[in-house]
Amino acid sequence: MRYEDAGVSFHRAERLLETLKHHVDLRSFGGLFPLASLLQDYEDPVLVASTDGIGTKIRLALQAGRLEGLGQDLVAMVCNDLVTLGARPLFFLDYFAVARLEPEHHAVLLQGLLRALEEIQCPLLGGETAELPGLFAHAEDFDIAGFGVGIVERAKIPDPEHLAPEDLCIGLPSSGPHANGFSLIRKILDIHPNLAQTQVTPSATLLDWLLTPTRLYVQPVLRAFATGKVKAASHITGGGIPENLARVLNSRVDAVMDRSSIATPPGFRILQEAGNVPEEEMWRVFNMGIGFILVVAPEDVQEVLKALGEGTIIGTLTEGEGRVRWL
Repeated sequence: MRYEDAGVSFHRAERLLETLKHHVDLRSFGGLFPLASLLQDYEDPVLVASTDGIGTKIRLALQAGRLEGLGQDLVAMVCNDLVTLGARPLFFLDYFAVARLEPEHHAVLLQGLLRALEEIQCPLLGGETAELPGLFAHAEDFDIAGFGVGIVERAKIPDPEHLAPEDLCIGLPSSGPHANGFSLIRKILDIHPNLAQTQVTPSATLLDWLLTPTRLYVQPVLRAFATGKVKAASHITGGGIPENLARVLNSRVDAVMDRSSIATPPGFRILQEAGNVPEEEMWRVFNMGIGFILVVAPEDVQEVLKALGEGTIIGTLTEGEGRVRWL
């Protein structure tokens, strides 16, 4: 018997890796990243690491035959987390596990990943591609995970203790549900299979909107941090605004958020109506139109907004206990 008789093909793996050979050194057992010249720009540098996946959005993309946006989803889920600490992404690694490699099919996903990394000027330092027959339920199934490392000056890491009443929350718009809440989304679509073709805008269906890649907030958020005025930052992922913003508050303040200031995309309301989802559940599961939040002092808002190039005031800090509340 040969390995291919068990479902693992060296030939398919080589064809897929051909996609990456100009972007990463495939000859070594580990990725190399030079630090000496970089460290000259820092007095007390701190490395920041993050890892994440994109969950069951993969299943919807597979059903639609549209994998091209998943690579950006992965980069964004990891690197948006890094910049909440003001860290500039240094390098990225990926882990791609698949029941059966389909090189031309999966290369679309990896090319999207490389484009996203190029946009934020972060190299792909290495990764792993694993063909795992028997582990997944279906031949087309796969999972992908990302690992990112960034760097930040220790003195510039946001400290929750500096937050105070009257600080303001700036919200940055999302591009859709990003990569969160898709178990609920798929449940709703299972019950209403024609819902995916509902027009959300004149040029996009609900399916188009759902598969829109997660926004990369790296560049605008790093510009905001460069002002020295950002006191806290939160990437709004699973758990929505209530859970993720609460993670960066201290125990003496609450964030009082104004829902009326948030332009919730119609796609969320289409899902809510079709699934009869309670309002509070919607805000607890989805980003509802806000994918990233920065907290700044009132006197610094205009400077930070200018650096961002966009943003809306969506809340205010008050005396409290470290909770997120709604007006």
